Order: sequence, then C-alpha cells, then structure tokens
Amino acid sequence: MRFALIGPSAPLRGGIAQYHDRLAEALAGRGHDVRRISFRRQYPALLFPGKTQLEPVEANASPPSALAPPDVILDSIGPLSWRAVAAAAAAADVVVCEWWHPFFAPALGVIAARLARRRVPTIFVCHNLEPHEPVPFGALLTRWALGRATAFVTQSGMDRDRVRAQFPARPVAMVLPPAPPAPTCEHGADRVACAAALEVPAAARRVLFFGYVRAYKGVPTLIEAMAHMPPDVQLVVAGEIYHRDGAHYRELAARAGVSDRVVLLDRFLPANRVRCCFAAADVVALPYWTASQSAVVPLAMACGRPVVASAVGGLPDAIEDGVTGALVPPRDPTALARVLAHALDAAPVWGTAAAAAVAMRTWTGAAEALEDLAGRAVSQAGRPC
Repeated sequence: MRFALIGPSAPLRGGIAQYHDRLAEALAGRGHDVRRISFRRQYPALLFPGKTQLEPVEANASPPSALAPPDVILDSIGPLSWRAVAAAAAAADVVVCEWWHPFFAPALGVIAARLARRRVPTIFVCHNLEPHEPVPFGALLTRWALGRATAFVTQSGMDRDRVRAQFPARPVAMVLPPAPPAPTCEHGADRVACAAALEVPAAARRVLFFGYVRAYKGVPTLIEAMAHMPPDVQLVVAGEIYHRDGAHYRELAARAGVSDRVVLLDRFLPANRVRCCFAAADVVALPYWTASQSAVVPLAMACGRPVVASAVGGLPDAIEDGVTGALVPPRDPTALARVLAHALDAAPVWGTAAAAAVAMRTWTGAAEALEDLAGRAVSQAGRPC
C-alpha cells in the first residue's frame, strides 16, 4: 500500500516524532511505499514553553534513516500549507496523522476533510485523545477534527472506549506503543559512571522521574513522598521544566526536608545521556495526576527498569502490577513512598520482567495492526488501492 504519514519527524524532538519515524520505518520494512510529511513550523515560538523544538546535535546521534527525507511542508498556523499537504498526501492509499493536541485541530481537520472529498481515508493515531491541561474550546476542536477521520489508533483501552462511544461506526485499534530503540552511551550500564556523566551525586538507591515536567505529571507528589522514604534514597528529576521553574521545585524539596536528596536536571537530554539516566536509576516513578499513556513506560522497561505509576488513564494497560512495576493511587505521597520502597527491593526481578514484557511489543507488530486497520479504512472509504 501507499502510506502518507503526517506528523513531526526528526530533527523535531520528542516522543511523538520518534514514534512517527519508527512507525514509518516499520511500514517501509514490510514493503509499503511510505511518504512522511513533517512540519516546517510545529509551534509558534510564543506558544512553545521550552528552549528549542529541535533535537540537540550530538556526537553519537542515531544513524540516518533508510527512508527518504520527510517533506517539510506543514505549517500549523498556515492554511495555505494545509492545502499543499492535502494535495501531496492525496496520492496515497491511506493517510496516517499523529494526533496529540487540539492546537493542531484546524490544520489536521482541514487536511482530513480535503482528503475525504477525494475518498482518501485518514487514520488518526491518538497519543492523547484530549490535552492534559485545559485549552479554550479544546473539547469542541478535538471532536471536530476527530470527526474528519476514517479510523483511529489509540494507545489505551480507555481512549479506545471513548472513541467507540463518540464514533461507533468507525474502526478503532488499540496498539500499545513499542519501546523506542534502546539508547546507548559510552558508559554502557555502569551506574557510577553514568551518574557522574550526569553530574548526579552518589547515592545507594535512586528513583528517576524522566520527561518534561508539566503540572499534570505530579512531581510535587513525588517530592513529598521522598520525605517518607529511607535516607539512602535519592530522587533525580530529569527533564526540561515546563511548569513553574526549578526554584519552585527546590522550594518544595526544602519544605519536605529532602533538598539534599532531590536532584533537578532541568534540561532536554540528548540520546547519549538518556541511557545514563536509566542506568543510574533503580526504579522509574511516574506519579501522574492524569494521563492517557506515557512513552516513558516502554522506554524504562526496555532499559530493564520497573515503573511505579499512578493508576490513571492508560497507564494500567502498560504496567503489570507486581510484575513489571506497580500502580498507586494518584496524589497520595504516603502510598507512593510505601510502594516505591517495595519496588526498590524488587527492582532486579521486576526489571527483568519489564524488559521481557516490552520486548513482546515490536514495531513490526504495530505496523501489522496498522495494515489491518488501513485495509478496513480503505474498504470503508470505497476507494480500491
């Protein structure tokens, strides 16, 4: 089949861009013709909370993709580009759009509508069915844009059920995200060397929070939980801070009396330091207050680290409680501390189980699921390929 994939591609940074490119490679590896269409402007600078939207240049970057370079066409706020994207994608049998925020609803909704007029089906891969933070008219924009889609991929049972309730006649597939390619670094799995490379003080045991720090991710709950943890446990928060600033989280740690055991790495980490984060840690904690799913879960599991996460959204779909990690109630620092203490003791066993479990979720499997869904979408659109 001929696929057109619309979404962020490298050098745009982040988990969705990585997912987009890995999925394209998997489809091409199965013999499909794959064309990627990426953003020339993803977020206007005024609306982007971070320092840069691009991956950092590094000495040991991933090898170049075997795919043709993406067509860098899409401007999220440029209607003329939406028309150009629809025209470029119309030669495909099926179009796949990455969906994660209602900010992109006008662009993706218009593109999908224009393709529908040409009887080209569009599949929306829903990373977040709705935004984590309130967005003016977000629900209305989301429903309008998703209403242009022919079919859906969701990454949790919760989102699958919600899509089915809103669009009962349209095909939906739930596909848990596979692990990204295992990151590497010059220190391998050397815990001490990796901590030193990150400039993290020595500690007997270490809990890692990894990812952008946003309001819904519950870092305050995790810092408060540290006050109930044994004194040999250190918390490393590794990721650029989008909500408040480092001073806010240092103040929270001071109030909890754990300033000496909380380390903030307030920056976007290149690939060679991502592996260091997990190698230096024993357990990964995701104390989210709300969630759809998290790409950090398969990444942590691929690195052989169990995940302790809040039992919210789609996180219970990805973590087997007491086997590959543990689930806790959200916003409960006492319960989180108790479960983290147990997870630290069980980390070698749970980490091995986590690595084995995520190895069963492959990009080939994700591509096969998308192939099946694409076939149904093409039939529903009534356009032979």
